[in-house]
Amino acid sequence: MLDLTIPDMTCGGCARGVTAAIKALDPAAELVIDVETHKVQVKTTATAEAVKAAVVEAGFTPD
Repeated sequence: MLDLTIPDMTCGGCARGVTAAIKALDPAAELVIDVETHKVQVKTTATAEAVKAAVVEAGFTPD
């Protein structure tokens, strides 16, 4: 399980963008997103570096 904090994920649209970016990397990924706390939990076979890179490419800044 990978835990990310994405401060600039502030709405449902942002959450959909993050989801789409991670699902493009790993279609089988499972995500739990809490927009209010800017937290994303990702269960994936992809590396943490690859997930973070996909999120950055989608225009977000994971901590």
